[in-house]
Amino acid sequence: MLNYLKPEIIIEVICFIIASLCLLKANPRIWQYQIAYLCVVCTVELTGVYLKRHHQGNQWIYNILLLFEILFICLMFRYLFSRYIRGRAIIICGLTILIILYIYELSVHGFLIYNNITYTIMSVVYILYALFYYYLLLKDESYIDLKFSCEFWWVTGILFFYFGSTAANLFHGRLSGIKITSKHFLPYYIFIVLNYLIYGCWSYSFICKKWLTKTSRA
Repeated sequence: MLNYLKPEIIIEVICFIIASLCLLKANPRIWQYQIAYLCVVCTVELTGVYLKRHHQGNQWIYNILLLFEILFICLMFRYLFSRYIRGRAIIICGLTILIILYIYELSVHGFLIYNNITYTIMSVVYILYALFYYYLLLKDESYIDLKFSCEFWWVTGILFFYFGSTAANLFHGRLSGIKITSKHFLPYYIFIVLNYLIYGCWSYSFICKKWLTKTSRA
């Protein structure tokens, strides 16, 4: 089992454990859904490593994860926007575009090949959502201590990861020519760093949420 715990998977498992400890009774319920989402992430990642090591195609399982990624993160942004505006139309628009792209790509190349176009467009949508959230936050006149804002750190993890992964994919041709070790090129380490950024920010976000929940009940 330890052979399957690659660096990027370790941080995902740690984040899942922290989420399970901090969000089990969190309100609103969207935070509890985070536990289920991270469980799916860890299961898919471990299954993907297993399939690869047994010389089997594993892109299809990441297509399953992509669908969960689209649905959960859009749902989370729906909650975040609703604290400031009626953002339902914005979320429905983005979700519709992503689902149509997802289905289109499957119709073109089937389920066994990863939906790269959908992932790229999804990343851009989430970057825009994150920036829009910051805009709403800046316009909010109420005082928010960002050091302890679970929503702020959750969105920050999203921005770091999807902005970094989009940039890495755009320059993948050049970056993949830079060999760091005998086994891995630069993009491999970039995505490890990005994983640590998003799951590190999310873990801190969950800890903040747990603290806020306890404070509100005191």
